[in-house]
Amino acid sequence: MRRATIIALACLAPIGSLLCPALPGDARPAGRKLELDQVVAASCHVNGCSGTAIEWEGACYIITAEHCFWVGQSVHFTTGDKLKGGIGTVIADDKDLDLSLVRVDRDDLTQLVTVPADLPSGEWSGVGYPKGKGPTRWRGKFLGAQRITNLPRPRWAYKIDSGRFDNGSSGSGVFRGGCLVGVATHMDKHDVIYAAPLHDIRGFLARAGRDKPQPRLAKDGAALGLQAAGEDDPRRWGDRDRTREILALKEQLKNLKAGTGDPGPPGPAGPPGPGMDPATLSQILKRLDLLEDWTQNFRATVRVRVHPKEQENGE
Repeated sequence: MRRATIIALACLAPIGSLLCPALPGDARPAGRKLELDQVVAASCHVNGCSGTAIEWEGACYIITAEHCFWVGQSVHFTTGDKLKGGIGTVIADDKDLDLSLVRVDRDDLTQLVTVPADLPSGEWSGVGYPKGKGPTRWRGKFLGAQRITNLPRPRWAYKIDSGRFDNGSSGSGVFRGGCLVGVATHMDKHDVIYAAPLHDIRGFLARAGRDKPQPRLAKDGAALGLQAAGEDDPRRWGDRDRTREILALKEQLKNLKAGTGDPGPPGPAGPPGPGMDPATLSQILKRLDLLEDWTQNFRATVRVRVHPKEQENGE
């Protein structure tokens, strides 16, 4: 099987103007034009990368590339029609699939696309923000599933016929029949785009909704209360669980600004900020200590995966 030399997309580029190429106005059927307009509006510019606004199990998200973000990060986004935008939070990722999920507010979006259970018919196309310009649309020929050197699972591959894919396009949607069927993350020197396929996207979404950890509520249901150790001991968790809750708590402390009427974080060497309940602050800090205490007795097991050199004919 042909090995692809991958250009990893750094995805850092300024916001630009709308560059999505239009089909001839009168020649395009009304239904097709509406479908394209919806896809473009749902294609968001996210912190210099690309993403697609979707609805999944009643909640709204932007799905994008994992190598652009980290869990717990706050990101800025703008819709493809430039009419709305806002701030979202990365709640889940998968390095093997190179996918991230950003939780967003429905009121900050103008359009959503579906992630279908079955592959619809129609032409293959994608919408993203190469070099931060766009949204820009590309069309391509589907080449089937192929493997690339830096990801363990096969990707769907597309040879570009028209349009553009470049730095900043990582996380952009691949569409068919007006639905999201892939998330493009890489391109090789032969202008072949590689995307997470539909079945991997649906599996990732199902796991993200089920597995994402949250700050644990106290038994009395206090809004910022966190369970004590014992039945919720972080030392029983995996690394991702601990890391995500630590990030969530630190983001919570950062967002509780002093002087806003909400609890504020302590100063560098002074008392808590105005409105901070010392008991609440102490509870959060104790929880952080518990989450990070496991590292004192940490022992790592290193696993090395060895791949035999592939033959020239790919067998």
